[in-house]
Amino acid sequence: MAALEATVLSFVPLADQRTLQLLLTSLCLVAALLAAAVVVALVKRWHRQREAEEDLSPNAQLAHFRSLYEAGTISKEEFERLRTLLGARIRETLGVPRKEPAPPPEPERQPPDKPDTGIRPA
Repeated sequence: MAALEATVLSFVPLADQRTLQLLLTSLCLVAALLAAAVVVALVKRWHRQREAEEDLSPNAQLAHFRSLYEAGTISKEEFERLRTLLGARIRETLGVPRKEPAPPPEPERQPPDKPDTGIRPA
């Protein structure tokens, strides 16, 4: 602090002691405020990056695409395709087992009412 005062005194030869002390105190306060502003800016930046990483979840993406569909930006076919893809990712993150598609139902065979005798009505 004494070295700083000596340097400032060399630039201001006629400054009195109180003015010099006020100037140095003000400079220290400004430096502290600038340092605090830098810290706040870095914390904000870190927080925004963290939120951006969290917004990449399949749930957030699906909500975003739903709002685009409701606004008419994307078509129904595009939304359905995206919903299918993201639905699979959501199920994976939740640990839900994949559903196997059910086999197509077999057509029902009705037993003949009467045995086939080979005689057909004319």
